[in-house]
Amino acid sequence: MKAKEYLSQAWYLDKRVRTKERQLDWLRSHAVYVSPKLSEVPKAPSIRRSPVEDAVVRISELELEISSGIAQLMQLRKDIAEAIRGIDSMECGTLLEMRYLTFLSWDQIAAQLDYSVDYIYHLHRKALALVRVP
Repeated sequence: MKAKEYLSQAWYLDKRVRTKERQLDWLRSHAVYVSPKLSEVPKAPSIRRSPVEDAVVRISELELEISSGIAQLMQLRKDIAEAIRGIDSMECGTLLEMRYLTFLSWDQIAAQLDYSVDYIYHLHRKALALVRVP
């Protein structure tokens, strides 16, 4: 795996977790509309779950996926931070932290470091060459 692919993993994992959080919000907001079907005639027990049970199970599963994703993201960010700390250049390390740990855009990085965007691209290539991928 190349340095850029390794460092970009946190961004993609962060996006995946945020997508699951949006799905969970949608499920929670729509779960109130799911209601059991009641009838006066008792029926034999069914193997199938009710719509309410399905909604609760799906919400619970999604919450577990989110928790797992957040734990994975935290570990990945810790590993990436460690790889970035291994770089001798403070300038390159700062750029990599801004890009791959705080997910700033190139324009935001250039503005904060008071460099041109072209120089940021040059510095990024230099910084990637210094990263040791585990």
